Amino acid sequence: MRRAIAVSALLMAALPAMARPLESELPVKRDACWERAYDEAHLKAHPQQKVTKIRLVHKPGNWQAEPHAALYVAVYFNLRQRTTTGRFDYQLSGFCKPQGKGLRCVPEWDAGSWRLESGPQGVLDIRNGGIIANPNPYDAEEIADNAVKIPAKPDDGLWRLMPAKDACEIE
Repeated sequence: MRRAIAVSALLMAALPAMARPLESELPVKRDACWERAYDEAHLKAHPQQKVTKIRLVHKPGNWQAEPHAALYVAVYFNLRQRTTTGRFDYQLSGFCKPQGKGLRCVPEWDAGSWRLESGPQGVLDIRNGGIIANPNPYDAEEIADNAVKIPAKPDDGLWRLMPAKDACEIE
């Protein structure tokens, strides 16, 4: 019995360390971002994929509402039906909290959800749970008239991003 109590106490003490499974990827005090631009060969092999370029940005100093309560991230997209040049066409941001081996992210309004998970070899996986992205920039906390649905279909179900080589800037 004492052994079970001791093991339980050790597990409880370890919970805060396990509570943020992606802490090294999304540090509390440092900007971090990942991105991917899909090449023509990938898009040809995935004809239903809407996303052609994606960037995830985490700037805790600017956006984090309450330290350690949730992480705030923004995801920016270009789609096959590109509307502008030189910047991202669509965006979605949300608060992420630990769930399983990753983080579950939801916006402040009803626009779906996504998961962040550590992928192989330093990759960050975004698992799309079905989202609605607003035109960039659209600051209101609601869905814009010309927002776009990005369903969690196989071709847009997983986006595998690499750490960005440049600064965490939004185009």
